[in-house]
Amino acid sequence: MRFFFVILFLFFSFQQNTWGENIYTEYLVAKPSMPDPRFKETVIIMLYYNKDKGAAGLVINKPIETMLISEFFKSSSVTPPEKIVDKEITLYWGGPVVAEHIFFIHSSDYKSDDFISSNEDFTITRETNILYDIAKNMGPEKYIIFSGIAAWEPGQLDSEIMRDDWDRKLNNYTSPFDNGKEMWSRLINSKDI
Repeated sequence: MRFFFVILFLFFSFQQNTWGENIYTEYLVAKPSMPDPRFKETVIIMLYYNKDKGAAGLVINKPIETMLISEFFKSSSVTPPEKIVDKEITLYWGGPVVAEHIFFIHSSDYKSDDFISSNEDFTITRETNILYDIAKNMGPEKYIIFSGIAAWEPGQLDSEIMRDDWDRKLNNYTSPFDNGKEMWSRLINSKDI
């Protein structure tokens, strides 16, 4: 039943453009005492929070694999463009739900018409055209590619925060593109909120 709810939630919630122009302004940062090993030292950019419908976000600091973009096309069974610049890309673990879904965060120099959320610095989307443009060296200056998403049922995230598994930090000073190994320690030690 729980799995069915999560799939329904994702189906209805992740239609592009449904959350308007302003991205959620907080990171969710795993506390050192985080009991779930999958989320140890993770930083999540929040996409959605609703007390009655649940919450969702993308883990932004957990690289899975670095590969050539041509390998990524082959592994995803997506036909690459004819002329490809075979550059290295890094795929990040966005969370444990619907791992076959790919999400992108990209810098604002590249325009996505079909997005989940956008602000003046970056955009979050599932639009696959960005992948083709990256492969043709016409993509954004900065981007992160994710497999999967983190999602919580109603009340689940609230109880995890009350249990002291997570800390909330403003993302005003930390760009999602500054997502190296030190991102978690920098945020967990900051005093933003």
